Amino acid sequence: MRRMPQPYAMLASILLVPLLLGMLGSWERVRARGSVAEYVAMQISMPQQVRAMRELAARDSAASIDLGNPDTVYAPALAADMVEAQLPSVRRSLVLARVQGPLALSVIGGSLLALLCGAIGLAAAQIAARRAMVSRDALVASFAALQRELPLVLGGMVIGLALAVVCGVLFELISLWSSVSLSGGGVKLMFAGVVLAMMAVWTAWSAIAALREVAALYTPQPGAVTGRAVGVDEAPALWRFVQDIATRQQAIAPDTLVLGLTQGFYVTEQDLLLSPGDRAVSGRTLYLPAPYLQFLDEEEVAAIVGHELAHFTGEDTAYSRRFAPLYAGMERALAAMHADANGLLLLRGPLQLADHTMERFDLTVRHWSRLREFEADRLGAAVSGCRPAASALVRTAVVAPPVDTVLEDAFAAPPQEDADLVAMMARMVDEKGWPDIRAYLEDVQSHPTDTHPPTPERIQRLDVALDATFLETALRAPREGSRPAGERLIDDWHGVCRRLSSDYLTEARGAHARHRQFLEDTAAAVPQEAVTLYNNVASVSWVQFGAAVMFAAIGVAIWIFRRAIGFGHDAFAVWLILGICSAAVVIAVAAGIMTRCGGRTPYLVLLPETLSSPKLSAPIAWRDVENWGVVFGTRFGLDLIVEDAVTLPRAQRFARGTRVHKRKRLVTIGAYGVRGMSVEDFQQLIARYFEADQARRVLAER
Repeated sequence: MRRMPQPYAMLASILLVPLLLGMLGSWERVRARGSVAEYVAMQISMPQQVRAMRELAARDSAASIDLGNPDTVYAPALAADMVEAQLPSVRRSLVLARVQGPLALSVIGGSLLALLCGAIGLAAAQIAARRAMVSRDALVASFAALQRELPLVLGGMVIGLALAVVCGVLFELISLWSSVSLSGGGVKLMFAGVVLAMMAVWTAWSAIAALREVAALYTPQPGAVTGRAVGVDEAPALWRFVQDIATRQQAIAPDTLVLGLTQGFYVTEQDLLLSPGDRAVSGRTLYLPAPYLQFLDEEEVAAIVGHELAHFTGEDTAYSRRFAPLYAGMERALAAMHADANGLLLLRGPLQLADHTMERFDLTVRHWSRLREFEADRLGAAVSGCRPAASALVRTAVVAPPVDTVLEDAFAAPPQEDADLVAMMARMVDEKGWPDIRAYLEDVQSHPTDTHPPTPERIQRLDVALDATFLETALRAPREGSRPAGERLIDDWHGVCRRLSSDYLTEARGAHARHRQFLEDTAAAVPQEAVTLYNNVASVSWVQFGAAVMFAAIGVAIWIFRRAIGFGHDAFAVWLILGICSAAVVIAVAAGIMTRCGGRTPYLVLLPETLSSPKLSAPIAWRDVENWGVVFGTRFGLDLIVEDAVTLPRAQRFARGTRVHKRKRLVTIGAYGVRGMSVEDFQQLIARYFEADQARRVLAER
């Protein structure tokens, strides 16, 4: 989901950050010029100083020179050698200083590029949004222009910011190299500078790579639809019905009619992939939901189809064919860019500019969306009349709940044999009636690209009163009134409904089969026999044995060198220290042996149903574990959150790192680590057992 940028934060990211980088580049430019002038002067003056010092040494061997520090003086010959030895360093520093000049200019240039692109982007978004309010043609033209400009603006911002940051860091790294000595703290400082430069380069490269989505902003994505394309020979009356409406409205007739069970009426020019069969459909497609054809009469369906085809009439055609796909594509691309950004600071400004641009157009799109829906309602009503058009709006609102209920129940528990789901919907309405209309009159109909105005406002625009007489007609029982539109327009209507129901149930069974196979694979991912894990005591025991060796070495060294360290005449002190070292050796060896022996005791014993540990008084069933986590770092352990109704086990005495918190329902089983496993491997193993138990329980419930 796109997050709308706050105005001040947006302006800071888009304008202030490049401005600050430009100021940094200007300061670096001044420093680079000063360094070049200083090193050029030194390169000229130092040979002259060397000659003067050697001449002084020849004249007066007792003379002395301080080289700028009055407290330290040197013989002229030595001073000349010292100054002469500094000449290569000065020449190298001059070369580096001359390199810094172009780097500083690059910082300034990159920041100016980012600032200019950001300002152009803000201005273009403002101007385009204002122009888009003039008309729908202006909306299409403005967005089309923005389509061409926005990738260039975002790319320019990212490239400019990346250039400024990388060159700025390299400038400072060269300054650091010229100013520090390559020893001690200077080396550490240089290393930190190199790491910072590498991070800057990586960040810049990542930001540019993340912008690759801009190149695919408008790449259309085929939509997946469960439905069947209906040819002219299969439903000639339906085709004549649709083409007659298109002719009367002077609209563009659809190339394909698709019948399905899900979704509502809509037209689209998006490429579609129909299932079953994976049939590709392109061009203008009109989607007709079979359940609505069962509950609406022919006049009501004519009003809805007229409404949908009106989107391919007059100036609305440009919106439907050009603007809506581009707008949806940009939304998808920006969502992908946000996902790829991963918190990169260099992308914050460009992304906020893109979000701001889309926010400006969101307001315009909502404005024209409402107007175009009202206009489409008017044209749809011109086909069959205002009252059928208003009745269709009410009836589609109350039809949706029973349709959704039957489809959801059928998908959740598909029957073994195919059933006519449309007939089941009709029986449900016959038995239970329609839902309360008051709960649905304020609903906004779903549509692939637009936000529709509220239903009461649309009915009011049709100049139809929401009185009792109108609602009685709109809320008639399925068997009352004229025959359903589906029966009148499609010869083999019930056969079509059965085939669509079979397709839906087949897809549902396939989804269940795939899910069941996934559950079975997950449940079988753990062995039936016990898996025993052991504490990784090797490293700890070697540390303990190493401590024993260290204390023994200290004792031996004190005994051998007791006279050299001043203990030759103090036997008590020698024996006291030897006693302490001996005790430390014994304790360290004993601790190492105990740690080694403890490593032979299992840490965890994993079974498909339970987890147990010698450190706990009782095993824990996987079904009783509400949540879990592996803690590592300062300590290592497995944390288990146990269900409230379950009796908690007790921690055994002397069980290191193992605790039971009754109030938190937390069981922590500590260890040094798991022998032969990394932390990631251990986490994956516990996850497999936890998920396997959940999968078994789901399978058992089924």
